[in-house]
Amino acid sequence: MTSRPRSASPRIAAWHWALPLIAGAVTAPLWLGWFEPSLFLFLNRQLMVVPGIVWALFSLLGTGWTLYALSSSLLWRSPHIIAASLCAAPLAAMLTRIGKILANHPRPLEVLGSQSVHVIGPPLFMESMPSGHTVTAFTAATSIYFSLPPQHRLRFLWLFVLASGVGLSRIAVGAHWPGDVAAGAVLGIFCGLSGVWLCGFIKEQHLQPQSWLMRGVAVFGVYCLYVLATDDMGFAINKPFQYVLAVFLGGCLLVFIRRSLQHR
Repeated sequence: MTSRPRSASPRIAAWHWALPLIAGAVTAPLWLGWFEPSLFLFLNRQLMVVPGIVWALFSLLGTGWTLYALSSSLLWRSPHIIAASLCAAPLAAMLTRIGKILANHPRPLEVLGSQSVHVIGPPLFMESMPSGHTVTAFTAATSIYFSLPPQHRLRFLWLFVLASGVGLSRIAVGAHWPGDVAAGAVLGIFCGLSGVWLCGFIKEQHLQPQSWLMRGVAVFGVYCLYVLATDDMGFAINKPFQYVLAVFLGGCLLVFIRRSLQHR
């Protein structure tokens, strides 16, 4: 019997595509900058009550390398989920880059100066909108959430809480306006839905550990491991956590290799 492609995608309903539009409409006052700079200054100062290491770790969750490491056990447990995330990643990167070029928006530090902004990590001045970390976090949360069967989704709403924490962290570290975070969330939801939809065209036989597609995904994981072990990704304070992630990722890749070499 030949393997047929799955419908594209049974987990995405037509009305789901309205979600980024709804999110964009609800957050319009933010990305239009109606309350700036007062809203940014208020949040940036209030969020100082949380230790800087917490916000640095949340920002770490907004990087693709970290998200790949955390989800690396899905290489054999639920490969369609990690495939959906990776299908979404190029679109997320492209829209983030295009958005930054078109908006050409200065960051808070450039507008308000170092005396007014509480900064954690390296100071950033240019290409503010959208927040790339927020795009990445919401892309991952959306792609994972909608890759799950509908009856199991509700208990995974915490994924969006984590993604929101990543967005807040970008305000707390002084890197982004609230509008940048809102725009990032909207783009991330759209990209995540697109990733799940695109993944629906991948045949089941290509989502097995023995397939060359999944082996290629695992090879990418080797590069992620290298980045986690060698790059501080903007926050030197996160290095110990990156080493832990690298060890976890390495272990998952070894398990995947063993499973990949087994006969079906």
